[in-house]
Amino acid sequence: MLHPVRRAARRFALLPLPEDGDFIGAHGCIRAAASFMTWNQIPGDYFEFGVYRGESFAVAYRTIEHLRAKHIARGHTSPEYEEWKNRPPRYVAFDGFGGLPPGQVKRHVDYHEGSYSCSEAEFRANVAAAGVDLSRVVVVPGFYDESLNAGSREQHKLDKVAVAMIDCDLYESTVPVLDFLTDMVQQGTILIFHDWFRFKGDPNEGEQRACNEWLAKNPQLELIEYWREAPQAVSFLVNFK
Repeated sequence: MLHPVRRAARRFALLPLPEDGDFIGAHGCIRAAASFMTWNQIPGDYFEFGVYRGESFAVAYRTIEHLRAKHIARGHTSPEYEEWKNRPPRYVAFDGFGGLPPGQVKRHVDYHEGSYSCSEAEFRANVAAAGVDLSRVVVVPGFYDESLNAGSREQHKLDKVAVAMIDCDLYESTVPVLDFLTDMVQQGTILIFHDWFRFKGDPNEGEQRACNEWLAKNPQLELIEYWREAPQAVSFLVNFK
């Protein structure tokens, strides 16, 4: 049996290196968002809600860092650019680390209580083995209805979000995530909904339902579709009306 870190290294070693034009296929939404936030110098951190074993989290870190380094090497100058350059993003992981929560909600066959469980220690080991600098990582553990609050925001100095990966699966989990993000999104923030077309694409279920309700509560915001990643992920650009 391989040691857990060696197993993680072996698994993540198969991930493709980030390339500027690699927007099609697995993690295409993340790569496209990383390119957008870099070319437009969108300030703020990368948030991921539902990190599981850390594969997409590691892809986001590697791609964003790769593109930032290339862009900075071009030597642009302006006060706004200098501010962006001197404030590298942090990578914030939100997860209960015990799998999907209990509750009487509509679920897919793979959405039973405890599905997608991975301990925080294994997550950290996995992303470290994939080359993520853990000093740049913030972990906010707990179910979202308990962990996403003013206290955690103040504790971790969470201010602006540049890209948010929302991999919540369930309507009930997505609602507190979007409410938490309301005051941190900005013009150009990218929201990636990993399970947008679950529940047979029904807009009255899952992440789509939560998003529609969130927009109804926040009429100052609109979402412009930005990128699609088959079979179910869709990303949107936040626009202030």
